[in-house]
Amino acid sequence: MNMRWLKKREVIIYFLLFKKFRYEKFNIGDAFSILGPYFSKKVTYNSISYMTKIGLITKLSNVEYRLNPFDDFVLSFLAKPYLERRVTLRRRIQ
Repeated sequence: MNMRWLKKREVIIYFLLFKKFRYEKFNIGDAFSILGPYFSKKVTYNSISYMTKIGLITKLSNVEYRLNPFDDFVLSFLAKPYLERRVTLRRRIQ
């Protein structure tokens, strides 16, 4: 999967939700109320949708979600493909 880096606002949204819910399930209405002072509903929904698509958030039902550990996400989705690519590049150079 060719994936873009997270935007600053997505990282902030993740950590605001983490501060409130940790790894407990939450619904989209709770997320809107927590993030409402900072982001519109559209930005909140789109960010949650994107983070669900890339595996940072798990969608439990139409309105319920659960955060996944950020370090697991970085290791499995970002570091592993990056490091595999670095290995193949180093082999070509040597």
